[in-house]
Amino acid sequence: SQEWGLVILDEVHVVPARLFRRVLTTVKAHCKLGLTATLVREDGLILDLNFLIGPKLYEANWLDLTRDGYIANVLCSEVWCPMTPEFFSEYLD
Repeated sequence: SQEWGLVILDEVHVVPARLFRRVLTTVKAHCKLGLTATLVREDGLILDLNFLIGPKLYEANWLDLTRDGYIANVLCSEVWCPMTPEFFSEYLD
């Protein structure tokens, strides 16, 4: 029966999942603040966040954050590794 003033939800994109949704609807809070770097879900339930948390209020561009020194520069590399046929078969399963 406790009501919290503010609930902060990190990785808020997981909230539409069944268990997190149940927790969120059980916990009473005056305000909810959701944070995530990836506001994406393959199942389309990301649209439920508007109902569960509220509308998106702010979005920062990662390129701007990098340029301004708030996050590190990203260096991506593709590395190819040989796989045995048995390992590759397991990997695909």
